[in-house]
Amino acid sequence: MITDIIQKISSETGMPEDEVNDKIEEKKLELSGMISDEGAAYIVAKELGVTIRKIQRLNIGNIITGMQNADVIGKIVKVSEKAFEKDGNKGRVMSVILGDGTGTIRLSLWNDEIDKFSGFTRGDTVHVRGFVKEGLFGPELRLGRYGTLLRSDETIQDVLERKTEYERSPISELAEGQHRQIRAPIVQVFGGNIFYEICPVCKGRAKEWKCQEHGDIQPEYGLVISGIADDGTGNIRIVAFNDAAEKLIGMSKFEAKRLFDMKKKMEAVIEKIPLGRELVIDGRVSRNALFDRMEFVVNGVSGIDMKREIETLLA
Repeated sequence: MITDIIQKISSETGMPEDEVNDKIEEKKLELSGMISDEGAAYIVAKELGVTIRKIQRLNIGNIITGMQNADVIGKIVKVSEKAFEKDGNKGRVMSVILGDGTGTIRLSLWNDEIDKFSGFTRGDTVHVRGFVKEGLFGPELRLGRYGTLLRSDETIQDVLERKTEYERSPISELAEGQHRQIRAPIVQVFGGNIFYEICPVCKGRAKEWKCQEHGDIQPEYGLVISGIADDGTGNIRIVAFNDAAEKLIGMSKFEAKRLFDMKKKMEAVIEKIPLGRELVIDGRVSRNALFDRMEFVVNGVSGIDMKREIETLLA
């Protein structure tokens, strides 16, 4: 990372890399050695008017939608490619599943981006820098204009595959990276805009009727619900997208959007969530890097099946 910063400072200022490195060392001395090489490099860049985007190095299990500078190392678990046609325009999309010891995530490569995958195969370890959008199956990595896909020398022995069965756990015992089931009521739902634009072609996040890959679009809409679940042992912020959010409000996202358009109030949709009623919620415990807090990213929601609960207690 320090090498990347030095190269960027050099390229934007015309200063030789050796001279940039000297300035970084001078800055460390000025601060009595109480700062890392990378920290000193960021300060030097700022003083020279060079903008360095802060990179978040992440375990895959901690990735959440909306991250703009995600830095990820993962093993290639699965690769698939398909062609598509939209409004007479042909294209390609490659789906690369990356994994590490904390989980798996999809990396989507579109059209010319697929060329960057040349030379890689299943089992290789890669280093990806990009941003995170909400896809059909949760957060997914995108390269965009400034992203990179490089080979990594790191070794990843075991990959934590996605789970379909979740171990029940009290909220107080949840830990980052776990896939767990909780039994708890939702005691608070947060307001604000619960709908977000989706590109109809790539199914990625869009904004103001524009997609980064496909330009001007007629967007579809995704649904996100967030709130607080409390089981008596503790509480945690929950975040539910699309299918999981639909189960919380008891209607499809299309019905929810139609209700909102008719009432012109988010509360008309949010009030459909049964506050205080116990639910069984499956999901993944993640750390929100922006707010430095634990969150429960919901994968599934169901009501209480008393027969099954009794069988579980007696097992």
